Amino acid sequence: MSSSPEMSWLSVFPIVAIISLVAGVGILVYLRFFYVDLPPIEGIPEVPNGELLAGHFYKLGSDHATTAETWAQKYGWPVFQVRMGKRRAVILNSFDSAREWTVKNQSATLDRPWFYTFHGIISATSGRELAGLFLMSDSAATIGTSPWDERTKKQRRVVGSFTTGPSMRDMRPMLDLETCAMVSAIYYDSAKGDVELSPHIYQKRLALNLMTMFCYGTRFASIKDPLLGQILSDANTIASFRSTKANPQDFIPHLRYMGGNARNQTAMEVRKRRDTWLSTMLENIRGNLPMNLGSKKMNVAEMLLTDSQEGLTQMDIKTILGGLMSGGFETIFSTVIITIGMLSTPAGQAMQQKAYDDIMSVYESPEEAFEQCLNEEKSPYIAGLVKEALRFYPPLKLLPARQTYKEFIYQGAVIPKGLLLYVNAQAANRDKSVYGPDAEEFHPERWLEGGADVPPPYHFAFGAGARMCTAVNFSNRMLYAIFLRLIVAFKIEASKTMPANTHYINYKEDAAASNAVASDFRIRLTPRDKQTLEKCFERSEELSEGATSSQYSEPLKR
Repeated sequence: MSSSPEMSWLSVFPIVAIISLVAGVGILVYLRFFYVDLPPIEGIPEVPNGELLAGHFYKLGSDHATTAETWAQKYGWPVFQVRMGKRRAVILNSFDSAREWTVKNQSATLDRPWFYTFHGIISATSGRELAGLFLMSDSAATIGTSPWDERTKKQRRVVGSFTTGPSMRDMRPMLDLETCAMVSAIYYDSAKGDVELSPHIYQKRLALNLMTMFCYGTRFASIKDPLLGQILSDANTIASFRSTKANPQDFIPHLRYMGGNARNQTAMEVRKRRDTWLSTMLENIRGNLPMNLGSKKMNVAEMLLTDSQEGLTQMDIKTILGGLMSGGFETIFSTVIITIGMLSTPAGQAMQQKAYDDIMSVYESPEEAFEQCLNEEKSPYIAGLVKEALRFYPPLKLLPARQTYKEFIYQGAVIPKGLLLYVNAQAANRDKSVYGPDAEEFHPERWLEGGADVPPPYHFAFGAGARMCTAVNFSNRMLYAIFLRLIVAFKIEASKTMPANTHYINYKEDAAASNAVASDFRIRLTPRDKQTLEKCFERSEELSEGATSSQYSEPLKR
């Protein structure tokens, strides 16, 4: 007598139920005890209410730095732990804690984590060659994002040699050309002060030209160049792959296999375009290397391709150039743009006057100040303005993740190896216990009045310790020259119809982006003395003659 389908199902149901129960319990046990890479750290408070799979990732919202700062204030915890999906992480929100971890314990916190999106896709090695040329691309992580090893140490040592005092002096013609070209373009495009304009594209082109000139000896003459627009767009897209907010698949593994591969496809497309223009610039350098290898090198690519002391591989060259292009580009323009916006405000008018008076107290004429600012930093007020700009408006609010290299002790807590670590520069740079009760105000004078009381690194815009930005000297000198030349050249005023938002959080165009770029605004730049300014352009053109043999060239006077 055959059994009915219903009887067969009833006989199988207990087995299915047991299997499902065991599987469910197994998943719960895995998620509770094995899913997260490290167990909770005793002695470090953890933010409550993390989700089972995502932890605190989505709880951090669209602006991770601001949410972390809010939590630090709400709970009174300058240091706390969170779960970023399967990764346990610690976020440092005070100046002292950031300094303690990254400077005093720098040998234990100098590693970088591997991320699926940036390292696994954007930085995936292509291994392709074109006419014997190893293609430059993001097929290797940059120096700043590479794990710590002997190769990374060697690359940082090489980059450090490019920003020494003698090296900076050798680059003077190029630096003069680019900063003067920026001022000149603003002067003429504004009809010599009669037309309001947005500073964004001028500072973006300046930053990109500084890096392409520094690395490859080539530049873009016009802000309307289509390739310039494409590179800026690609750079913005690639920067998004370093954002914690934009890449949940880095922390929640199952998301890598859900919802199609649109994000992966975008990464591969932008990498391919970047391959093209970077490899073209490097190929041009290879094809035009000086016949006499002992002759003076004009850019980093030439120096790297002809260097024999460090034993650089093609991958080393690619990583160094990629790191300089991305890191230097992001740092310079985002900080300059919003600082111009701050200078255009009513409070900024007083700052401009103080700056101009200080400049004229150490130089005999505007022409001398305009010319010498690339050789020296004689104006204390401009130097203070640079520090304050980087403190108040760091280009990266949440610094790129670190990973502990070895175990160490922090205030009695055992910090394990392999822990994800974030420095919240937005919060640490506004720590009232260090900067005083006016820490939430933009106040360049603090570096003249009590700046000596703030210990190095003074702020965390460049990071700190062993993984501090390798181009910090270069970036500081550029910011000094840019601010001095703008203030010597113009009186900067806000547009009455489109002024800048200068709030330290709300000024950002995209709260989720890794790089804090200001929302669009317009300014009026009134030349202080047109005749004097045009003489400065003529003098810079003389000094920068021969700085580039590129097809991209432009007159500094029109």
